[in-house]
Amino acid sequence: MKNIKKLFHRLSYLQYPLVLIAFILLIKPLVKGFDYLSSNPEYLFDAYSNALIFFGVTLSFSALQDPTQTSLRFEKKIWENPKKAKVYLSITLITTFIFFASGLLGFIMSGSSQREFAYGSIVLAIGLLGYLKFQIEVFEIHKEKASSK
Repeated sequence: MKNIKKLFHRLSYLQYPLVLIAFILLIKPLVKGFDYLSSNPEYLFDAYSNALIFFGVTLSFSALQDPTQTSLRFEKKIWENPKKAKVYLSITLITTFIFFASGLLGFIMSGSSQREFAYGSIVLAIGLLGYLKFQIEVFEIHKEKASSK
């Protein structure tokens, strides 16, 4: 069982190349130039849809990391303070809801580029949902550590 957990924790490192690809996809339309984008707006929707998909997959992979390890000092301060942690969890929940809602609204719209963007929004929302579960686990672990002190 520990080997499987280690495998998943190692798989979580795939988040770094994936987020790099997502950022490249965000910048790619800007490199084309605004003249090209104004005459081809569907290119912008397609590129940003792909970026949203990669960000969603990135968040899914980041949810595979070990919840007992907090790597950043400011992150530890957030999880050890219940008020800050609840605000952080609420922000993630609201963001997830916004992307789910925008994705579902995109399916109602008739344009194909909006539909592609809707796919990206839904994949990002699913990634955020997995990451929200990870955040809840981290919060519970820090709450247990604080109560055992």
